[in-house]
Amino acid sequence: MSNDKLKIEFLKPENCVFSFNSNGFLVMTLEGELKGRVKLIRTYPYSLTDEYICVHDLDDNEIGIIRDLKELDQNSKESAEKELQNRYYCPTVTAVKSVKERMGHFYFQTVVDGKEKNFTVRDITRNMRFASDDTLLIFDMDGNRYIIPEFEKIESKSKRLLEPYLY
Repeated sequence: MSNDKLKIEFLKPENCVFSFNSNGFLVMTLEGELKGRVKLIRTYPYSLTDEYICVHDLDDNEIGIIRDLKELDQNSKESAEKELQNRYYCPTVTAVKSVKERMGHFYFQTVVDGKEKNFTVRDITRNMRFASDDTLLIFDMDGNRYIIPEFEKIESKSKRLLEPYLY
């Protein structure tokens, strides 16, 4: 294994400009050179949401890492934050009304962001897990993520419905 594979390239915030092109896609200019469309990936998506952001081109080649979005100019910071909000949209489950299992699929009736929401989870042992000591993540079969940020504080009925599936 060569050492250049392990090299981490931190980007200088004064050299990075993020904006949206006319089609609404995030693009990056680095040191005055247009890099084109880019993807932003959080290295710590639940704990350090604005720090250590990986910048990738559309072929998944890493361009570099931004240590902290706060170091970017205001327009670039706002563009990057908007892109990350869209990419990491994760609605909050405030209550679980029921969980029913049929033929290996689990059907959830929940309250998400104040509205009733039903979704289906396949392979519940892989798709429901704690991201931290008290933050529960649920991934539905369509690839959507749902979060319960303070599991210990959710109503007791919801907790009783979920606990049998937490291994």
